[in-house]
Amino acid sequence: MPSRAAMDKRRGRRQGEPVSRDVVLRAAKREFAKQGYEKTTLRAIADEARVDPSMVLYLFGSKAELFRESMKLVLNPELFTAQLAAGPDGELGCRIVRAYLTIWEQPDTAASMVSMLQSATSNSDAHDAFREFLHSYVMTAVSDALGGSDDARLRAMLAATSLVGTAMLRYVMQVPPLSTLDVDQVVTLVGPSVHRYLSAPAEELGMEAPSR
Repeated sequence: MPSRAAMDKRRGRRQGEPVSRDVVLRAAKREFAKQGYEKTTLRAIADEARVDPSMVLYLFGSKAELFRESMKLVLNPELFTAQLAAGPDGELGCRIVRAYLTIWEQPDTAASMVSMLQSATSNSDAHDAFREFLHSYVMTAVSDALGGSDDARLRAMLAATSLVGTAMLRYVMQVPPLSTLDVDQVVTLVGPSVHRYLSAPAEELGMEAPSR
């Protein structure tokens, strides 16, 4: 006769109990962090969330869409937009970099961030999902906070090159000496570049005049 624990696990969610998108998303975040995009299956996510796999597919349509949506639990653009008015204008770049590095330094989000970047560079579906996430969610929010023009979107993207490149070398590839510096040192080194992209005159950056 099966054990009580095995029966409880198999029984899962009670019949008729509503399935929460948030529960599935949190389960997906954990599975993607542990297994990466390639090895994570909808069945594994369903087991983690204690729901039927068909319900996961019904709620999100595909693994790629679930991957994209689960990123929102890890990388919230409000962490960046809040920094635009959080202190002196001259310290904007450093505030942005510190907010970004904080995500990578926290144990509950670090594994997800590593998995996110590794998956985006090794799997075409994850790459497309990550690109759409950055374009439609993060870049849109930041560029809107900067004024919403084409100029603002390009500035946000240029700043992102410094942030993503730093994270790739420091946390994913772990290349010294960048990987061995403390956070304050990285903020001091990278902050000015991010600040320049976000605030320097367009002509200084070699950009066309801002669109109206």
